[in-house]
Amino acid sequence: MATISKNIFWSTFTSVLQLYTGSVVFIVLAKLMSVNDFGILSFGFSLNALVVIVADFGFSLMVVKDFPKLQQGKGTYLTNSILAKIILSAATCGVFFVYLIKFYEGEWLVIGALYVLFAVLASFIIYLQAILRVNNNFGAYTATNVVYAIGISFVVYAYWQWNVSLKQLVGYLLLAKSVQLLYALFLCRSTFDQYDLKTTTVTKLVKNSWSYGVFSILGIFYFMIDTQIISLYLGAKEVALYQSVFRIVLILMLFSDIVTNVLLPYLSFKFHQREDLSILVSKLFLYLLLVGCSIFLAFTSFKSELMGYLYPPVYQEALPLILPFSLVLILRTVSSLLGNILTVSNQQVYRVLAVGSSLIASLVLNLVLIPLYGIIAAAWTSVAVHIILFGMYSLYGKREIPSLQLFTLNSLVILATTGLIYWILLQFSETSYGVLAGCLSLWFLVLYIIMKKDNNFVFLQQVLRENGVG
Repeated sequence: MATISKNIFWSTFTSVLQLYTGSVVFIVLAKLMSVNDFGILSFGFSLNALVVIVADFGFSLMVVKDFPKLQQGKGTYLTNSILAKIILSAATCGVFFVYLIKFYEGEWLVIGALYVLFAVLASFIIYLQAILRVNNNFGAYTATNVVYAIGISFVVYAYWQWNVSLKQLVGYLLLAKSVQLLYALFLCRSTFDQYDLKTTTVTKLVKNSWSYGVFSILGIFYFMIDTQIISLYLGAKEVALYQSVFRIVLILMLFSDIVTNVLLPYLSFKFHQREDLSILVSKLFLYLLLVGCSIFLAFTSFKSELMGYLYPPVYQEALPLILPFSLVLILRTVSSLLGNILTVSNQQVYRVLAVGSSLIASLVLNLVLIPLYGIIAAAWTSVAVHIILFGMYSLYGKREIPSLQLFTLNSLVILATTGLIYWILLQFSETSYGVLAGCLSLWFLVLYIIMKKDNNFVFLQQVLRENGVG
């Protein structure tokens, strides 16, 4: 039986692999291909993110919840789930193919169609991976990602060595994803030991997945829809510039994702033990704010060097996007905690409401502002949308924990210091090492003072020593 520590190891290794296949590979491709081709490729990949979440429709989350409760008939449950997913995937393909045919043509249409198929395969892989996790087989779960990582590495090598076309590149990616799906099916073969296909069961599963599907769809659409709107109103170059910064953001967001995965079961245990969470959550918010602001300062301070190292010179035009995206990183880092509070307190409906409101704001603002002001408007719209999300999460979080303290003196000092350091570095565009060292010293001094105050460091040590659950 795998232990928690082993599962954490496999989960971390998997996150690194997903980071490699989802961001690092695309940064490498940006160096190898023209801006126009990278823009079309990025359009397809962002479309894939939307399609995969619609095709999955919350089934991968639902199976994690339902599977442990099934004393018998697990194979029947899974086969009916697969049938339901096939039906939903076919409908998803139909909707997105209509979208592509109506708004795109030529290479855009072909790449988009290939990525729709890619996403459907990915949705089944995600479902099978959920089955492996719920069976406590995290090693096999990681193995499926290793297979795809190897496959996509070969694809990038082929593109580099033989200069294949963009269509061929995406076709090879589709082939690599197909191999991953077959391997995942092989690993899950013993789980499908019995089956009894029933229309009523399929219908029931689709109905039960509704709440999971809606939240998942809203959650990804509000964050990813901007690239689709950019592709409609602007061009491949603008998509490429926008996605070049977005790829880095996805890498930096890995921390908040890991923290979310760790805090969710921890807070859930505390909540169901009816413990007072006000002090714990208030301090966790402070720690996450410190981390978010640290990432903000690092990203904005070395933006030119980072973009120059990762991308060809033409991508320096994307530098103005880094400030708004850095603000988004802060907002998402602290919002993840507040969202977890709503989940563990059985107030998931408020998360759906908050994410739904954010999606509406994103659609309206992007449709109005992108045609007028371009990709910079999309980046700042993302800031506005995340402010709305954070505000609603804060409001609903205070309802669950009335004594929750977010905007304390410590928090305000952190934000003020972050703003001051950013302003100083902005004034010295040709930043000297002396100015940089001074700002770094100031930040560590504030960090030291904040952590010494109110036993913040001692409290953090106590939290880190506690068991994750139980």
